[in-house]
Amino acid sequence: MRELSRAIRKLAMVPLAGFLALCLLCGWWQVVRAVRLQADPNNKRTLERPRRVIPGEVYSSDGELVLGAQEEHGKWVRTYPIAEAFCHLTGYNDRSGLTPGLLDALTGQGCYADPWDDLTYGRPVGCDVVLTINARAQRLATRLLRGQRGAVIALDAQTGAILCMASAPTYDPRNVTQSTELFEVFRNDPASPELFRPIQGLYPPGSVLTILTAAATLDAGIVKPDTNFTCGSVEWIAGSQVRCRHSNGYGQLSLTRALADSCNIAFAKLGQQLGPKRFADYVARFHLLDAPKLPFGEGVVQAGRMAEFVGDNAEAELVQTAFGQGKTLVTPYAIAVLTLAIAREGRQLAPYLIEEVHTKRGKVLKRGGATSLGQAVSRQAASDVAGMMVECVETGTGGRLAVQEVSVAGKTGSAQNPQGVPHAWATAFAPAQSPRVVVTVIVENAGAGGVVAAPIVQQVMALLLNK
Repeated sequence: MRELSRAIRKLAMVPLAGFLALCLLCGWWQVVRAVRLQADPNNKRTLERPRRVIPGEVYSSDGELVLGAQEEHGKWVRTYPIAEAFCHLTGYNDRSGLTPGLLDALTGQGCYADPWDDLTYGRPVGCDVVLTINARAQRLATRLLRGQRGAVIALDAQTGAILCMASAPTYDPRNVTQSTELFEVFRNDPASPELFRPIQGLYPPGSVLTILTAAATLDAGIVKPDTNFTCGSVEWIAGSQVRCRHSNGYGQLSLTRALADSCNIAFAKLGQQLGPKRFADYVARFHLLDAPKLPFGEGVVQAGRMAEFVGDNAEAELVQTAFGQGKTLVTPYAIAVLTLAIAREGRQLAPYLIEEVHTKRGKVLKRGGATSLGQAVSRQAASDVAGMMVECVETGTGGRLAVQEVSVAGKTGSAQNPQGVPHAWATAFAPAQSPRVVVTVIVENAGAGGVVAAPIVQQVMALLLNK
């Protein structure tokens, strides 16, 4: 009897070993090797997955649904709960906006794959994405830009999170692809509603670029805030004619007053003193022309372009660039990042847009954060420029940037352009002594930045500061 029991136990070990081997094999392929298998271009199930997956959704930092999904006739389709304010971020299909850059997360592929979720739900499940965008600020910025062409971008001065990224004109992503005719009308609209101006619009920076010129020359030891300049109404500097915005010129004025009142001639002279090589070096240190590292699809983000300081016209081009004119073009994002560096005592950050990615069960798979880009200028130089920007708000062209009971550091500008009326710029951070928020605005062909763009900065900043 005992020999029979031993024989039965030995015989039972064969299917048990086979069962364990099968479990290990399935675990190996379904769990350990799952990510690599899904990424294999020869895997037909990977190609089918986006059509079968329960897609993830996108939320604002304050919990509002930005990009949803619902099942219709056995197929999941996108919904746009805050269509106007978030259209450029959500896009109008899964090939525009943020979706291509977040496709793996929203469809639960690659490093976001979770085989156990697939088993639990009975089909592939995507992850949810939380943006750093504040929905209230995004709505306000969209409303303030309505009827105009322009952009608003706001940053958290402490973390580098993007709090607002609005573009105008907007569009309704629900209507764009309803028919070929509507799509053609949308794509050929002369107002370019598809253009995401914060990161795709390229503009002459105007006198908001004097923030960089001032910081560079202070850092290089060429000037101090109280260094005096002589400003006539029109001067020839390095073979280039420079006109002061004040018809009679300012006469004698300090660097602080030159920035507060946007004196072109003073900054043209500073550019000449700095020289092409050093100026280009500070542009690189501020990462002014870098394309932002944000999770958009290929070809969406835009890098700036600087004039070439070569040949006989090198200095002439430089003096124009030093006060924001010439051939240099930048994005609103770039000016916001420049302002952020001054707010952070010269420390440069690359802002971020994704707060976190988590599964439907709430497990956080990825958290976002800013990337340090090093020290652009000394703390003293940045502090001096910040003080000049406070003066600009309190006694200069930036009066409409002022927020009640808060010290604001800001700069306005009007950038000349060949297409007509100047572009209106304004950029600021607050509180000046302990910055929490940076806001940058451009309104195309709108004239004076201190009149048109500054009030938009002021209202968005006040909301984010809860004032």
